[in-house]
Amino acid sequence: MSTTQSVSQDSVMARLKLETRPAHDRIESVPFSMMMQEGRLPQARFAGQLACWLAVHGTLEAGVRESDDEACTAVWIESMARTSHLRNDLACHGDMDMPPAAATATLKTIGWIATLAVTDPRALLGCLYVLEGSKLGGTILRKCLDDAYNCGPEALSYYWASGASPMPDFKAFKERMEAALTTDDDRDRVVAAASGLFDHLTDVLDGLLCGLDTSGADTEPTPEGVCPFGHG
Repeated sequence: MSTTQSVSQDSVMARLKLETRPAHDRIESVPFSMMMQEGRLPQARFAGQLACWLAVHGTLEAGVRESDDEACTAVWIESMARTSHLRNDLACHGDMDMPPAAATATLKTIGWIATLAVTDPRALLGCLYVLEGSKLGGTILRKCLDDAYNCGPEALSYYWASGASPMPDFKAFKERMEAALTTDDDRDRVVAAASGLFDHLTDVLDGLLCGLDTSGADTEPTPEGVCPFGHG
């Protein structure tokens, strides 16, 4: 039996992990996160990434929070919001450097999310999966970033949003997703949206690399469990 066949079609989280893997591998191949791990990313460019993420989180969180869709209401809890963390961190890192390509890609991303919020709000839960999973990778990045910028955890609150370990929160999120998304159609739409957000964020990270020396950065997919963007 193939891996695809062996995954339960009744489990949205199993499908998300398996079926978004190609899009996940594409974003992982962009050396931006690896440059953060290696301490080679200029601090102003890191601040530029925070600004891009603030726009994405703000649009997505508002779309899910304000939706009257039953699944969105069942999955969303306010402690998932990270816009306040991003605003705090942005204020701690000085001047921001956001290349035009990154700004353009971010605008396209939030426009796409805003359209989903109107046309198919339930699909936004796939986007939420991407950002919730990034908390897992944040546990790897936060020490690297602290070492690189000597800034302390108070300036990296985005990466500490779930405390020392994000696993309890992610487990609870998985349970809410499984309970709320019970039809094949729901799961199909959520998986498609998750892959779509991975692709949009890949474009944002590509834009954030403009003008940087990426030579020597490892772009091979990292072993399972150590992906700097989460979802290992």
